[in-house]
Amino acid sequence: MSSRFFTTEALVIGSMRYLEADRIVTLYTRDRGRLGAIAKGVRRTKSKVGGRLEPFSLVRASLYSGRSLYKIVGVDTLRTFQGVRDELFRLEEGARLFTAVRHLFPVEEGSAPAFNLLVRGIARLAESPDQVTAAGVVLATRLKLLALLGYAPEMTHCASCQSEGPFYGFSPSLGGVICDRCASAGGTSCFSLSIGAMATLSTLLANPLAEVESYDLDDRAVAEVEQVVAQTLAHHGH
Repeated sequence: MSSRFFTTEALVIGSMRYLEADRIVTLYTRDRGRLGAIAKGVRRTKSKVGGRLEPFSLVRASLYSGRSLYKIVGVDTLRTFQGVRDELFRLEEGARLFTAVRHLFPVEEGSAPAFNLLVRGIARLAESPDQVTAAGVVLATRLKLLALLGYAPEMTHCASCQSEGPFYGFSPSLGGVICDRCASAGGTSCFSLSIGAMATLSTLLANPLAEVESYDLDDRAVAEVEQVVAQTLAHHGH
């Protein structure tokens, strides 16, 4: 069998029309990470493949390496995760998660732990009963992705002077909390972070995604943690 042909599990993280009947999809695969692939003829009425390549679907795809894009030569559905597509709030949070994937993972840089985490995150998102839970699941998943890549926020010592606090806020460039003294000195770019946000950060990082629904998340704390994640992604993303 040619080395240019392989089969792998994959999450469909994007899709766009191409020419009259084709579709270009973005996959995050277990074996080779993020890659682009073309699915020939899938927009034709009789195609059995098109419905298997909906965003958020978990599939087993057979791919052939082409000059610029992989070619999908076979695909089987493992899980549809239809629940994500059934509600607008889940779709919006899912899009936020896949944006993070595009920022954090260069093309064809495989990570089985990241793949497994993404599958768990999408599974929890598909079952989220409301917008608050969905947002919490995606926020926790993005934080855990950062941690997998070595970008977990430092929460126990000042990222500048290594003191144990008291803490003022967070520095995206240093990747952790900043103490009152370093923040007052003005030599480090940072923003304020409440005690509640620091506690929420620690909780989301330390506990399984399955427990997010049981947390009583404070809106202000979540908004601050969202700022931590967004600015860390902006600093470390590709």
